[in-house]
Amino acid sequence: MGEHKIPETRIKFKDVFSLKNLYQMMHEHLLEEGWAAEGGGAGTPIASNAHAFVETLYSENFYQKGLHAGGKELWVYWRLARKPEGRYTGYFKYKLNIDFHGTYLQDREIVHQGKKINVQAGEIEIFFNASLITDYNHDWDHHWFLKHFKEFYEHRIIHQEIEKYDKLLWKEVYRISNMVKKYLDLRTFLPTPEPIYPKMFGMSEE
Repeated sequence: MGEHKIPETRIKFKDVFSLKNLYQMMHEHLLEEGWAAEGGGAGTPIASNAHAFVETLYSENFYQKGLHAGGKELWVYWRLARKPEGRYTGYFKYKLNIDFHGTYLQDREIVHQGKKINVQAGEIEIFFNASLITDYNHDWDHHWFLKHFKEFYEHRIIHQEIEKYDKLLWKEVYRISNMVKKYLDLRTFLPTPEPIYPKMFGMSEE
């Protein structure tokens, strides 16, 4: 099995947003695009009843305002996979990791269009890391004859196909992250930022 990683994409948003609605919107879009939980078996949907297969870790840390900027910190990890369309569906697989990092999150209730809704105020950063996996079933790796020619096959025979699928995957990740960015009303991608606050023992809130 080989892995061809594409560059990481990050978006960052600091304002009021609904984490629940963000989750639901991303789930529905990923389901429509054919993504499934990695390791969840063929056809495992990205839907509320399959959420446990998608979200591999959810952790929360609470800080007191006197020692920290206050609020809640969370990490959420989604692990997804899908097969690309084309003649190499038995050899290629897409892998997508989406990590959520929320900091200084505080639950609030606001009135929107005459209705009270629960939202979060704070900062969230979302990381998108994707890879093209070759020989994902290890058919070549475990074959007594083919394993000797796998490197030649990928570097000489299907090298252009690998580059093509890498570009297609990059475009797909860009489309997904751009959709999330627009949803959060973020106008541009932000470069990898320095932390706005120290992680521990930051300045006390005035």
